[in-house]
Amino acid sequence: MSTLQLEFQSMLRLKRAITAVLITTALTFPARGQLYPSTSNDLSDQIDLQASEEEVLEIERNAELEQKRHQKRETQQERNKLIKKENSLLKQLQQIDIKLSIARKEITEYKQKIQDYTLKAEKLQLDLQALKIQYQQYKKRLAKRIRAIYKMGYGQQTNQMLKLLISSENFGDLLKRYKYASATAATDQQLLQTLENQQTKIIETHITWESQIRQIETVSKAAENKQLNIINQKKEREELLKTYQSQRVVYDQTLTELKAAVSGLEELLGVVSTETITEKAEELTGVKKDLLGNIRWPVIGKIVRNQNPHDHGITIQAKSGTEVHCIADGIVARTIPSVVGYGNTVLIAHGNNYATVYTHLSETLVTIGSSVKTGQIIGKVGETGSLIGASLYFELWHNYERLNTKEWLTKTP
Repeated sequence: MSTLQLEFQSMLRLKRAITAVLITTALTFPARGQLYPSTSNDLSDQIDLQASEEEVLEIERNAELEQKRHQKRETQQERNKLIKKENSLLKQLQQIDIKLSIARKEITEYKQKIQDYTLKAEKLQLDLQALKIQYQQYKKRLAKRIRAIYKMGYGQQTNQMLKLLISSENFGDLLKRYKYASATAATDQQLLQTLENQQTKIIETHITWESQIRQIETVSKAAENKQLNIINQKKEREELLKTYQSQRVVYDQTLTELKAAVSGLEELLGVVSTETITEKAEELTGVKKDLLGNIRWPVIGKIVRNQNPHDHGITIQAKSGTEVHCIADGIVARTIPSVVGYGNTVLIAHGNNYATVYTHLSETLVTIGSSVKTGQIIGKVGETGSLIGASLYFELWHNYERLNTKEWLTKTP
């Protein structure tokens, strides 16, 4: 238990004891207030009691503020963890979408191959049927010729062949007729063999393609199952993402309520935490990279060389009391009186991890935690901490590093 909580409980017990004494006194001596006028001691006691009650109330509020801050930090941490989970899921979903796209492309290609091979197989089947018809027709013609030769008898066929040869006019004609007769028989045999070979080749090709179709169908089915698994994974992660997003909505609502409670208590107690200032600054975009060379001067005057050559800020000489303006929307993070070497100083956070520093002020016109707008007067030029008289030393920071401030300002005031 913290010291603040112990103190709070102690004061609370004191408050209860005082209340009990008052009630007891009122019950025991109900008419005392009517019989005797209030003395100076009674009035003093009442003032002391009132002061004690105010102290107790302040302790209670401080304890409540500390509790709300703690709850806010814990809620913010849980929300950040949830956001990490969401981002992780989103990355997984992106990878799943890529895998799903690849799987769908593969399935489309497999289906196209199946369709192509199926069409080719169907064409082969038609070619095979046509070849079979041609083969059967030629086979019938050949069989008819063979039957005719058989009916005439082999000897008669020989006589016919001899008659054909004898009737030749000369030896050349004889040789030609003999070659023709032999060639006719050989051509018949060759043609039949060719038709048989073509038929065999078509059948083998058809079998090969059917086998490839079955293989592609198997692979395609596996790809479809893979796609189905990927789709199920995507659905599971999408449902989980919805759950996380619903939880984040609750965290966001809780954070909004806690921030409002903390802000209200801080305002009531007259305090502002660095945490609150940082949160407010995160919502701002007062300074951005595209403002390089376009920021108005915080005060009209003359730039003089810095005494410290390592400083990246600028020193602007101006009359004492000249108004100093904020260069961009922001939150007052610090107002520090009498900083050694700088005097009265104002530090303003602008969001995007940008901040500005204004020093040597004679007067500060803003308070910690207050919002400021571009061009708003935040103080006046003075000589506090300055070695060269009335001037403003101005710096621009980003990510905890000094920037070359002059580059960010317009060339002329």
